[in-house]
Amino acid sequence: KSFILVNSGSKIYKVNAKNGKLEKKFGLSGSVNVEKSLIPPVIYKNFIILTNIKGEIIGLKFDTGETVFKKQINKKYDFKLYSVPWGGAALDIKNGIYFVVTGNPRPYHVGIFRPGDNKNANSVIAFGIKEKKILWTFQDVIHDLWNLDVSAPPILANIEIDNNNIETVIVTTK
Repeated sequence: KSFILVNSGSKIYKVNAKNGKLEKKFGLSGSVNVEKSLIPPVIYKNFIILTNIKGEIIGLKFDTGETVFKKQINKKYDFKLYSVPWGGAALDIKNGIYFVVTGNPRPYHVGIFRPGDNKNANSVIAFGIKEKKILWTFQDVIHDLWNLDVSAPPILANIEIDNNNIETVIVTTK
């Protein structure tokens, strides 16, 4: 069967591509509550992977919608202080790595209410699907005050230098 995954509002829906009907065996009659997500889901093996605005990387079983893992990007969630993943994501199928980018922390023009480096804001985050953990992060701007968030999905590419193939992650910013 072919399916279409749609994240809308706080839910992800699994729709049969041939007849347009919800897959009733998925979650509660065709949908799973994942909180609001601004990034389309990706499929890796038997998992649906997405990131919601609370900064949770979520893995669901493709068939049932059962939550397999949920990893918080920030130490704790506070919408007023932390960044929102909205720019996009990419999947490295070969290495089983999900890359997601994050926006700037809130409030973004006043930094006195969010002291410190605001870890994982304005960042590229590499999440190991097999390990179910963050492998590494790269923060483009520390304690951003100028709305310079990473606003485009990561680009995965192979670059050849001196006959060596180098797997890379490329991001563009403002």
